[in-house]
Amino acid sequence: MNRSLAGFLVFLLVLVMAGLVGTWILGPNLVGLAIDEERRDAPYYLLNFVAGEIAPERQASYRSDLAKLVVDDGGQLLWQAPAMRVVEGRVQDEWQHVALFAFPRAGDVVEMFTSSTYRAIVDAHSGVSFMLLGTSHAPDAFAGGGAVVLSLMTVDPDRETIDTADRRLPGNLEPYRGTIIWASEVEDLEDEWPWNRVLMLAFPTLELAETWLRDPDTVTDRALSATAARRRVTLVLESGI
Repeated sequence: MNRSLAGFLVFLLVLVMAGLVGTWILGPNLVGLAIDEERRDAPYYLLNFVAGEIAPERQASYRSDLAKLVVDDGGQLLWQAPAMRVVEGRVQDEWQHVALFAFPRAGDVVEMFTSSTYRAIVDAHSGVSFMLLGTSHAPDAFAGGGAVVLSLMTVDPDRETIDTADRRLPGNLEPYRGTIIWASEVEDLEDEWPWNRVLMLAFPTLELAETWLRDPDTVTDRALSATAARRRVTLVLESGI
């Protein structure tokens, strides 16, 4: 083996090892954002879910620290809402607060997650249960007030399954003045959760959202939609900013 070929093979080995170390430290989804130039330079949206099994002041402190870091790193808070109730899901799916952040570049998200400040926030709030899901697909505008019905799903990534999961659920929105504000794939940036699809429906009032959920047609459509999802959690949120 000549010296130039050996050097090239060593170079390739270093690249592979660097990729493996990066994946181990960051996780495959963050590594994907970091190395995909098109996605890295495109806008990115982050959903932050916080559980409520701890004292409210500790939960609020975590949310405040994270929101400040997002702004310091070039992002902004687009919308937030407390969860009024869990329509379906397991105990660990009982999230109590949801916030949506927007970043001008996905690269900014990678930089935030790899910063010492972010790790310090996670360490300082080690008792707080949270989940961070991201996507490059923008939601429609959120109106202040009203209510949101949010479903997270785990679906197979084929078009037919996704269409079934998305379209069966909001089949009778018009009588309740409901609208689809987001139907998108999502990725777990901490590689701990199974969700890969989000569906968000907005209603002018909490009462209309709850009435829609009790409608027999809605109950049927939700049952049919559930057949397309291997797992699903649905929350009713009182919309904030």
